[in-house]
Formats: sequence, C-alpha cells, structure tokens
Amino acid sequence: MSYYYKHNYSFSYHGMQRVKERLNMKGVEDFKVKDEVMRLIKLSNSQFETRYDLYISAGNSQLYFVINKESNLIVTCTKVSVEKQLELMGGW
Repeated sequence: MSYYYKHNYSFSYHGMQRVKERLNMKGVEDFKVKDEVMRLIKLSNSQFETRYDLYISAGNSQLYFVINKESNLIVTCTKVSVEKQLELMGGW
C-alpha cells in the first residue's frame, strides 16, 4: 500500500476511539486501524440505511460501522440488535 493511499471514508475522533475500543485495537496505530476497518467494510455482506446514515456490518457480530451518508464520515462503531435494526428502518 502506498503512503498516499486514500480511504473511501474519513473518521471522526469519536469514531476512531469507538472502533479501537469495539475491535480491541487500543494502542494500535491509527493507519492500521483504518486499514482493518476498510478490510471489514469490503468483506461485509450486511448493511442497511436510515435517512442520514449507512450501517455496515463489521463481520459476523452485531457490530456496525455508522457512516454519515452526506460526508462519508465514520461516526461510530456500535452494537445493533435485530430489533434495533427494525426500529431504525422504520419497521415494527
């Protein structure tokens, strides 16, 4: 990977801290964390949208990266249950 490689998404400070916490990557350099997040997003087979945000699964767990659709900013990484997904999507 080139030094000038640019990710598709940017990270808020809170988003980066939350990703490190949720993926057990505290103490890991930011660029390595970003690479891991991009790898997980690329491999993801589950996502859903709300009006303003895109939720992309972080693997087989209930962890989702929450991405602001307008700015492509990773806002946070959080657990989202199936019930919460339905609520966010305006279902049940």
